[in-house]
Amino acid sequence: MADSGGETRLDLRASILYMKIFLVSLFLLTGAFGQSLSVGIRGGVPFTGALSDLTTNGVDVVSRSFSNSNQYIIGPMVELHLPFGLSIEADGLYQPLNLTTETQVVPQTTVFRTSKNVSSWEFPILGKFRLPLLPLVKPYVDAGPSFRVAGSDLSFVSSRGLTAGLGLELKISKLRIAPEVRYTRWGSDTKPTVGNVISVASNSNQGEFLVGISF
Repeated sequence: MADSGGETRLDLRASILYMKIFLVSLFLLTGAFGQSLSVGIRGGVPFTGALSDLTTNGVDVVSRSFSNSNQYIIGPMVELHLPFGLSIEADGLYQPLNLTTETQVVPQTTVFRTSKNVSSWEFPILGKFRLPLLPLVKPYVDAGPSFRVAGSDLSFVSSRGLTAGLGLELKISKLRIAPEVRYTRWGSDTKPTVGNVISVASNSNQGEFLVGISF
C-alpha cells in the first residue's frame, strides 16, 4: 500500500523548493532593475475544477473521478515595467487541486469515496499591455505561456499551457491593485490513468478570478 503521508511530505518539500527558487529569482531581478520592477502578491479563486468529471464502467466496477471543490490560488508576483504601456509579469501561484474518486462494485449499492487535495504550483509568464485611457485606471490585456508542477497523485496532469487575461489596474501613488479574469488552455496529460481501476482526466480549460496587489 502506498504511503500517503510520505507522498504528502514529498509534495510539501517540492512546493517549498519551487517557492524558494521563485523568491531568489525575484530578489535578483529586483536588484538588477530597481525602480522599474514592482513586486507583490496575487490571489483569487478558480472557476473550474482541476479534473474533468469522468465515469468508467468495468466488468463489475463503476468508477468516477472529479473535483468536488475549486479551492483557492495565491502566490507572489513580479512585474517588469517597460515603455509604451508594456510590461512582463511572472507569477508563482500555489493552488491545491482536488481529486475525488468514487468506486462501486456491482451489484452492490455501496459507493466508496475518497477525496484529497494535491499541491500544485503554476508559473505564468505574461506579456502585458495597458490601454492609456484614464490616468488612474487602466484596462489591460495579457498573454503568455504557463508552466505547472503538481504533486505525485496528479503528476500526470499537463505541465504546459497558454494563458490569456483581461484586467483593470488602479494605481494610487506606488500602490497597484489589479483585478483580472484569466483563461488557461492546458496541453494533453502525460498519463491518462491512476492505478489500475480509476481513470482520471484533467480539465484542459481553466478559468479564474485573481486580484494582484503590488508596489
